[in-house]
Formats: sequence, structure tokens, C-alpha cells
Amino acid sequence: MRRLKANSLTKGGTSIQDVAREAKVSIATVSRVLNQPDLVTAETARRVRDAIKQLGYVPNAYAQGLSRRGGKVLGIVLPDIHGEFYSELLRGADGEARRQGFHLLVSSDAHDHGSPTRTENLAFGLIDGLALMMTEPNTELWRETLDAALPTVVLDADISEPGVDSVVVDNAMGTHEAAEHLLEKTPADRCYFVGGPRENFDTAQRAAEFRKALDAKGKTKDEQFAFGEYSIDWGRRWAAEKLKAGGLKNSAVLAGNDEIALGIMQAVQDAGLSVPKDVRIVGFDDTRLATLVRPALSTVRVPLLDIGAAVVRLLVDRVGNSEKPATKEKLPTKLIVRDSSRV
Repeated sequence: MRRLKANSLTKGGTSIQDVAREAKVSIATVSRVLNQPDLVTAETARRVRDAIKQLGYVPNAYAQGLSRRGGKVLGIVLPDIHGEFYSELLRGADGEARRQGFHLLVSSDAHDHGSPTRTENLAFGLIDGLALMMTEPNTELWRETLDAALPTVVLDADISEPGVDSVVVDNAMGTHEAAEHLLEKTPADRCYFVGGPRENFDTAQRAAEFRKALDAKGKTKDEQFAFGEYSIDWGRRWAAEKLKAGGLKNSAVLAGNDEIALGIMQAVQDAGLSVPKDVRIVGFDDTRLATLVRPALSTVRVPLLDIGAAVVRLLVDRVGNSEKPATKEKLPTKLIVRDSSRV
């Protein structure tokens, strides 16, 4: 896998997207004119070359070289590439790309709102198709993606857009299993959900399903739900505040991911309480963290390798048939019970 650096695909301040817009063609067509002109009609090629000349566009030598070697390239854009969650997802995507005979370009720059040329960071012009992970509403990024007119698969967001495929996880399934597991030994009013950002799609879905399960057992209070970030520090801070107020003993927590769960576990143990005797904890994702900590962390397994592979598989199909109906693939989640919640 190659990680894409900002502004690596253009020179002179003019992008391939500018050329496509001026010539009124797709970016893929501009790329074909530059690298495989025999695949484009003479009239289209003339319009593209006129736009290139008028705008002073200088093609990137690396991109042309890769294309002329016959390389088929897919782009995948993630909010971040740090941590076990993203590494596993990328491992699945890269393995499937290799099996399909494609190269995979990876970027985590496109979600940086401080970048003046965010579309360039997505490798438009070099890639044959784009896999985009959208974890929260982002109208600007989505508009730029549509404007690029590339074969596209969206990960984590259920986008109802003609010709755009999506891959999502069944958050409700695993969350419901986790809630029922915690409610077996802990009253509903002693159960908590500690998630990532409130606007995050996964956090919102998991919180809603958890609340639904608790409401079926009694009245739920808003104080039982907390939103922050997907980090160990956030989990530790939330738990420390609860412990200071004396509100965690004999309780149970579903965390939005394994890192939040680890932070909660650390704070509970630092306070001299026992997991799971005093506080039962379940995480989400089933990353390697879950089996490295002690006690081993119960967690909802998200099939990260399968997600990465599914995204690439759908994208290759979309590149080969841009007119096919949009497809949504939903992958299951499953509760894995370990020592942190077993009593």
C-alpha cells in the first residue's frame, strides 16, 4: 500500500479536476487522454488537450508512469490510519485489492478541513475508483466526491445515491446482544453507554439501540449516555468523574470502542475497584487490545478484515460496470464475552 501525500498529483497549481471541469468530461476521461488516448474519441481528446493547454496543466510524472505500466489503482480515504481498527480494515482492503490485481492508494488527509486542496489529496486523476469512509455528516466532502464523477463506494454511511455502493455494519445486532448480556446481572438504571462523538454514525446507532434495550427494562436517564471521542483518555476521564461522584460501583458499561473501554478499565482499577466484580465492561470492535488487557475485554466483534475486502470487491465491480444498480452490503456484529463482564 502507498500512502498518498497532500498535493502529490498536480504541479503548477492546476489539478486534473480543473481540466475535467473545463473540458466538461470526467476525470477518468482526462486520465485516459493522457495515458490511453486510443480509448477516447478524437473529438473528446481534442477538448481535453485544449483544456490542458489553456490551463497550463502539467501531468504528474509518477502518475503517468504508473498508468503506463498498466497499473490499476484504487483509492481509499479514511479519517485516520492510526490504530488497530484502521490497520485491520486496511489489511482486508489491501489483500482483496491484490487478489483483484489492483494497487491501493491510502489517504487520511481528505478529512482535514484545513487543507486548501482537499480533492487533490484524494488522488483524483490517478485512481480508477474511490472508497470513502464517512463517519459523520460532511456535506462538503460528499459534494467534492460527487463532482469528481469517479466510481465510488462509501464505507460506514448508508448513502442513498444512484450508482454509489455502500458497506455498513449491523450495529444494532451486536449492541443488542451486549445490552442483553449486561442486563442479565445489572439493573437498567446502573448501565451506561460511553461513546465517541455524538454526530458519529456508529456512535449514534449504538447509543440508540442500547437505549432501546434499557427502556424495555425501565426508565432510562440521559445521564446514562455520554459522548466524547474514540480514545483511552476519554474513557479514563469519564470513569474518573463518575468514580469521584461515587457512581460506578455495581454498574455496567458498554463503550463505543475498545480504546474507550480500556480507559474506563484503567480508571476503575486505579480506584481500587474490581473488573468485573464491581464494574462490568464491554467494548466494541474486538481489536487486539481486547485480548491483551487483563481481565480480557468482552467486546462486540466488528469484522474489520471482511469490511475492507467488501469495500474493494464492490469498488472493483463498480469500476467494471458503472451502470449497475447501487448495492448496500451490511456485515454482522457479534458479542464476544470475556472476563471483563462475566460474573
